[in-house]
Amino acid sequence: MGNRTTTTDTLTLPKPAGGWSSTFDYGAGDWWSRRPEVDRRKALAPVLNQLQRLDAQRLRLEREGGTVKDLAVLTRILSEPLRVEGHYGPTTCSLRDPRALRTALLDVDYDLHHDVRQLPDLLPVYYVSRTRRDYWGEYSLVVEDFHLSPGYPLQDERFVRLMDVGHEVYFLRLAHLRDAARAVLGAAGSGEAAVDALLYDLGRHVFQAAWHEDQRLGILVADHFRLTAFRQAIELLYLCLSGELCELRHAITPDMLRFFVEAYEQPAIRRFLERLRDLDGAMITDLPRQGRVLYKRLGHAFSRCLGTEVLWGFGRRMIPLWKVVYGNLTRLEAVSRQLRADPRVVAACDRLEQEAGAVIDELAAGGASMQ
Repeated sequence: MGNRTTTTDTLTLPKPAGGWSSTFDYGAGDWWSRRPEVDRRKALAPVLNQLQRLDAQRLRLEREGGTVKDLAVLTRILSEPLRVEGHYGPTTCSLRDPRALRTALLDVDYDLHHDVRQLPDLLPVYYVSRTRRDYWGEYSLVVEDFHLSPGYPLQDERFVRLMDVGHEVYFLRLAHLRDAARAVLGAAGSGEAAVDALLYDLGRHVFQAAWHEDQRLGILVADHFRLTAFRQAIELLYLCLSGELCELRHAITPDMLRFFVEAYEQPAIRRFLERLRDLDGAMITDLPRQGRVLYKRLGHAFSRCLGTEVLWGFGRRMIPLWKVVYGNLTRLEAVSRQLRADPRVVAACDRLEQEAGAVIDELAAGGASMQ
């Protein structure tokens, strides 16, 4: 058969001489990866520079106000043509044409994503990132940020919602840990491929289990009320209950252990990984049962903390803490500053931290003290 052309939604690609099956091996050297290398940042420079101009103009309008002339400048920035050099030559696009912009990004790297959100003032904010598909886990991974507009809605920096195969789904966002991961590897192993590999191994074996979207309330409370041990205990319990522990035991490396000291400070998970290497099969099999007991114990401690009565509202009435938290999730940072000065809240948080510390000690010790 001749060298026919195969058309996709966004790209027109020549069929390889030996056929698709001769070049595609499902991830390790597939046809996409054999395209000529493109410097992503150099190729994306026109888009990123334009996004920075757009953000600067938007922030000036939000902070200082403006006239119709300023809105015209914003429109011009959105409409200006951009030339992006990809694998198959230059592509012209603009910020106001998301389809053409996506085609240009795919021509640079098939793992590039861009996302546009509308703020309450109707102005756009952008997120441009690079992802890594994880076919084995619940979430795919964001491994590198190229642009994150000020004000882009990220309630939890660990997660971002992106379009995937026509649906908006959660991705695990490891990009904010990329520079720290590079520092862990050191100068000898800090190439982009090595950093990608470390982040993928951490995402695949640890964070797929340790992070989950249904943790967001607990993590939000832990962050704003400075409950360090409680946050660590949540992530540790999820890792124990959802992770493939036997597979994880064989995936542990010195770089992975060092990551949880130098890059993402999580002594509970580091201790758990160190102990996991020394456990036999029977003890590993029993860990989820022990984790379920401790999960229930920590959940009851969290409920008692949220049940603490506090003075709140214009009438200065005593109401449970959970009502204040649930009613102010979007402004919890400001509310928590006031609540942290309440002796009742301080005492409740201290009790929760002590319980979380005890949970960590029992589980990170391999559950040896549990019956």
